[in-house]
Amino acid sequence: MNETTRQAVAVALGVGVVAWQASVEPGRAFAAVLLLSALGYAFAPVVRDGVV
Repeated sequence: MNETTRQAVAVALGVGVVAWQASVEPGRAFAAVLLLSALGYAFAPVVRDGVV
């Protein structure tokens, strides 16, 4: 899987989770966005360096 495909999958999964969370309970959408941001920052170096 090349880098562009990997990033597209990650973005699609992130948007999907946030959309699902907002539809289930709108008050928790902000928490879901914060969680995805934290995970993005945590895994960005790993994805950037190509370890994954």
